[in-house]
Amino acid sequence: MRLSIAAKINFFLLFIFSMVLVFSAAYQAVRERDLILTLIKEQSREQTEAYFDGLNMLMLTGKMEARDTLRSKFMDHAHVEDARIVRGAAVNKQYGPGRETEAPKDRFDALALAGKGSLEVVHDDMHSRLVVTRPLLAKKDFRGTDCTSCHQVPENTVLGAVRFDYSLDTLFTRVEQNILTSALSLTTIFGLGLLLTLWVIRTWIVRPLNQLTRSIEEATDHHDFGKRLEGDEGDEIGRVALAYNQMLDSVERQLGKRADAQAEQDKISQSESTRP
Repeated sequence: MRLSIAAKINFFLLFIFSMVLVFSAAYQAVRERDLILTLIKEQSREQTEAYFDGLNMLMLTGKMEARDTLRSKFMDHAHVEDARIVRGAAVNKQYGPGRETEAPKDRFDALALAGKGSLEVVHDDMHSRLVVTRPLLAKKDFRGTDCTSCHQVPENTVLGAVRFDYSLDTLFTRVEQNILTSALSLTTIFGLGLLLTLWVIRTWIVRPLNQLTRSIEEATDHHDFGKRLEGDEGDEIGRVALAYNQMLDSVERQLGKRADAQAEQDKISQSESTRP
């Protein structure tokens, strides 16, 4: 398939732009998702500590029955899908099993009650969430509170854990919208740049080359060597035009010399033929 110079350059630019668009969109998606997760993780640390502090205050004031109110307040926070306390065996032994929401439900709760916190993104079909668990250990000085005074257990015993589930769907959807907006903006900019590039190529490259081609065809077909091209030494095409003009000058000189030689030869032949 024969393609013009402009078409080849445009196809090359289109290929480069496509590669840049794909890699930039992928990089932006990874960066924005990492930023969202970083912010959510920082928020989770603050909220788990606040939840612990709230529970300690309820326990010290003898108002643990109001812990559902504390839970509902955290549930009202943005992107919080679930917030609850997971009760450990030591607390259940001392105070009973507690409410249904405080029982362990999955492997994250089990790990937390084993003293291992979690900070993991979970994908369930089309739903994404961040699961955060933080074990609560019995300390003699936990943020100014002696846990062992209320819980008759050895220090560092796991009393329970705080569990937060954060929905990531709306945040990831926002990332996708930002990527789509950026892709459309880049496509618009590239389209305008491609049109400008096409105009520049046609004006500065294709048109002078077409003029050179037509001049060569006229010189070849009609033996007309008098037409000269406009050009300067400012660019490569201008130097080609000047070289072409110099070639025509040389051809005309050679043809002129040949014509003069032929005329002289004809004159000699004519003079010889007129001798008696």
